[in-house]
Amino acid sequence: MNDYHMHTAFSDGEGKMDAFVARAVALGLGEIGFSDHLVPRVCEDEFGDEGYGIPHQDVAGYARAVRRAAARAGVRVLLGIEVDYVPGAEAELETLLARERFDYVICSVHFSDGFAFDSTALRDDPRWDDVDGVWRTYWDTVARAAAWGRFDVVGHLDLPKKFGRRPSAPMTGAEDAALEAIRDAGLAIELNTSGLRTAAREAYPGPGLLARAAVLGIPLTTGSDAHRADDVGRDLDQAAALARAAGHTTTLRLSDRAPEVLP
Repeated sequence: MNDYHMHTAFSDGEGKMDAFVARAVALGLGEIGFSDHLVPRVCEDEFGDEGYGIPHQDVAGYARAVRRAAARAGVRVLLGIEVDYVPGAEAELETLLARERFDYVICSVHFSDGFAFDSTALRDDPRWDDVDGVWRTYWDTVARAAAWGRFDVVGHLDLPKKFGRRPSAPMTGAEDAALEAIRDAGLAIELNTSGLRTAAREAYPGPGLLARAAVLGIPLTTGSDAHRADDVGRDLDQAAALARAAGHTTTLRLSDRAPEVLP
């Protein structure tokens, strides 16, 4: 298995890259990728001085650190990035992405109409009074992000369930529109195991979405969303079982975009 979603102290994770690499080697992972956050200024404004992304002036330093780790690693290491997408920030993101040649770019939607819905500090924010509104805007934003065309993978799909809040009724139409936009753009989705460690008690995306993605032929990658070395590769065996149960037979290897048969 491969783990393409990891965060170090360059953004909101803990620890140095060598510790993450050592953990991946110990687990026998096929390949890994670092994906620290790259965040437009409009997102950082929600958190004031406690930003969670790579400082924009440090993007080159981040890339150099990943390449140094790759040069001495016992596992293939890719230079990835996780980009927060918000409508209207495309020009700034385009400029930031042009600074380095990333091996892959994960699209993440952490904001619903300016609300950082997955922030622990905001889990009781009054904006959650309109749960359905948060979800509707989320799915619309995912579809817009896919159509923008600058991403390779959509990360942790159905993230708003993090604190256990679900829509009052199925949003199948909005979900299908997002999945179809992802398919039409030729993107993969990520099976992210970090949801198993939250109140949702479910990987991102859940079984239903995962199965519909399989029917649509959307490729799948895997990631732990590790923010410390001990979580590298966490629950990837369970991810493989979930993927198989949903009808997937392969995952996408990001080093060469080739399919790998699920274990």
